[in-house]
Amino acid sequence: MKLHTKPKMPLLTTVAAVGLALGSTGALAGHIPGFSFSNDAFNINPVTAGACTASATCADSTTNLRYIDFSYNAEADQTVSSFNETGGGFFGTFRESLGGQAAQNTGLGTDYSIYALFSGLGTTANNTAGGINGTFSSFTFSMYIDPNQDTKLTTPAVGGPDESVTVASLGADDFNILNGTLIGNNGGFHVFPGLAGGDFDVLLNATRVGGFFSGVAFADPGTTADFNGVNSNIVGVAPPPGSFTDGTINGSGNASFGSQQVPEPESLALLGLGLAGLGFARRSRKARS
Repeated sequence: MKLHTKPKMPLLTTVAAVGLALGSTGALAGHIPGFSFSNDAFNINPVTAGACTASATCADSTTNLRYIDFSYNAEADQTVSSFNETGGGFFGTFRESLGGQAAQNTGLGTDYSIYALFSGLGTTANNTAGGINGTFSSFTFSMYIDPNQDTKLTTPAVGGPDESVTVASLGADDFNILNGTLIGNNGGFHVFPGLAGGDFDVLLNATRVGGFFSGVAFADPGTTADFNGVNSNIVGVAPPPGSFTDGTINGSGNASFGSQQVPEPESLALLGLGLAGLGFARRSRKARS
């Protein structure tokens, strides 16, 4: 699957993709207890980075942030034992604490938008509760600023030919602010068909591009990013693992950052969860300074 192809398919606009307005609800900030990770505070500098001009809604710098919420749309292609996936998501709210009040005057959603594109591949296996466990062997993630707030993403058709989630149009003004690649085997998910069907968590070696991000989390030569979420709707994925093309997975979650750390691989708590355990998976853990 090629992430940068631009097939003809229905378009997902910034507003529709978000499904967020991006209504600053604590639900979007639920943190998945998957891998050991300790985040650090970070700053954003939208004016310096060229995302906006200084105004009442877009301060030159906002400090002591820890989370940014997002909503995503992904597509997956699977065989009995392997999968590949592409996806895109729009970010809606910066927060100083998990589930806390939205940070003010960041310019996000008023002066510019932020979106991400990601892709991954790996292996699949049965979940004892009737779903699918997945382990990423590769995962790439890139964040972009859209100053004009008009970028449209593609929406693959469920069960159709092999497609991708990528930028479809109006992305000429966009610029890259961060890239990430999977750390070891620290990435996985589990899914169940239908509403509220699973979750995911990945740890990434993150590299900022330009000056949008700064602060403690980005002070070391290397930064770790934690990208995680809870699925809200899954279509075209039918456990147990089998072959299919373009199953779709929609959901929401958050991203946070920390000075580079070598995580101890855990048996992803989320991968062993059944539907009964989703309540735990949605439970917010306290952020550690």
